[in-house]
Amino acid sequence: MLIAGLTSVSDMTEALASFFRYTISKVENLVSVEEELQNCETYFKIQQYRFGERLQLTIECDNEEREEIYCCRLPKLTMQPILENSIIHGTECKVGTGHLKIHLERTGSRLLIRISDDGVGIDAKTLADMNERLEKSAQAMSSQESETKGGIALVNVNNRIHLLFGEEYGLHVFSMPGIGTDVEITLPAITSDREIPNKEALS
Repeated sequence: MLIAGLTSVSDMTEALASFFRYTISKVENLVSVEEELQNCETYFKIQQYRFGERLQLTIECDNEEREEIYCCRLPKLTMQPILENSIIHGTECKVGTGHLKIHLERTGSRLLIRISDDGVGIDAKTLADMNERLEKSAQAMSSQESETKGGIALVNVNNRIHLLFGEEYGLHVFSMPGIGTDVEITLPAITSDREIPNKEALS
């Protein structure tokens, strides 16, 4: 039992170290989908130390498209903050097991990522306000000082996507109280940083 406990602490320490290394590293602004998913899995592993079997994560991607999708580029920390939001404001508040899902697909020149939870959901008024804010430009959003609970992470991710790729890309939220929430991320399916429309935004 003691050895098992020490192994658990060691695994937790390793997961935390890996997560913080990824989070604070500023070597590049874009990463591959595969790297971002690995960071999501590391974050989820950390959360499992809190929730145990109460939390489950599934990653869905067509096997025939997996290799191509996993090579696509996206801003670092695009998925993890949304996954964290889903846990904190969705499944953590739910009684029983919380199921989280990351679904990836490519449609033409676009990469679609949907992060879903079966948590408590969002009421219609809050949902409408959130999507209205997400539809605004990054410039308009930067002038606002306050955000609805749970919305800051989504707005930050959305603004970074707008800045790099344009306002035809970004986030949209679908939700029903008591059923759960889906956050859909639309990105250009690019495999090289040279394909970014606004390269000047990269530091």
